[in-house]
Amino acid sequence: MKKIFAILFSFLLCLSFTGCSKNPSYSISKDITLTLSDVLKVENEKQNTIYYYYLIDIQNDSDSDYNLEDLSYTIKEKGSDEAIGAIDQNKFVPSKIVPANEKAYIAGYIGFPNNDQKNIGIEFNSSKDFLAFKNAKIRKASSSEIATKQVGMAQKLYESDDLLISYDYSQAEINFFEGNTVVSNFYIKYENKTDQRIVIPYVTPYGTLNGCLTSDYASKGDFSTMSMDDIKKLDLKTDGLLAQTKNISGESSGYALLYLDPEQSLSCNTSITFHNSFIYYQESDEEPITIEMSCQAIGIDRSVKLKRS
Repeated sequence: MKKIFAILFSFLLCLSFTGCSKNPSYSISKDITLTLSDVLKVENEKQNTIYYYYLIDIQNDSDSDYNLEDLSYTIKEKGSDEAIGAIDQNKFVPSKIVPANEKAYIAGYIGFPNNDQKNIGIEFNSSKDFLAFKNAKIRKASSSEIATKQVGMAQKLYESDDLLISYDYSQAEINFFEGNTVVSNFYIKYENKTDQRIVIPYVTPYGTLNGCLTSDYASKGDFSTMSMDDIKKLDLKTDGLLAQTKNISGESSGYALLYLDPEQSLSCNTSITFHNSFIYYQESDEEPITIEMSCQAIGIDRSVKLKRS
């Protein structure tokens, strides 16, 4: 009798462990499987916010293509009928089709006020099934890991056990062509310290030029044909007084980085264009361009000034 009881107890114990196991995968259909390959939880203590970044693999083992437009889900807290009051969110679907017997991915993030939510995850709208983010091994990031020391032109922005983000503007150039002032070779660097593919919170650069609009000085000539040397020679003084400059916002371009492969390091060359704008070289501002690097999720907010040549 004791032997039977012992066997029964072992069987129940095995069932209990099996029932509590966390499965990061979900079967959309017989041949379509969704897997949380990476989840990052970002806590910003200063702003009292939580961000979840997630990377989803979609494996299509069928003989026909799968249209990702058929996949509809909501990020929510399990057990709550209310939608999360998101302050920021986005979803990236590089390809709408998962070809037969191939794999694709979805990357996304959502940020919301930290109200001590217990179980955030994906609810599939058709079935109402729930896949908790905590079923995957959640990596964590915090605003306390922001690098605070700033010296020189190449410095860290953020560093954890998983990820290093830094910047380098030692090679930055300011040029003028086709009527625009353009900053190039401003690098933001990312390094994956792990041996797995990870989703990342990337840094967005913003630029401000303390300068002039070409439209305000059309009488000075055709700016679309001028070079930087021509701009340096412009005399905008009126009765010996300097012209008024203004703060002009730039348009950033270069990259939108979603994830890094194992131990991958990327140096992203960003550029910022100040359309129909130029530096006023007779004005006393020796550092007319400010570039701000921002990541709302972590709380990165670092700015540097570029010297005119």
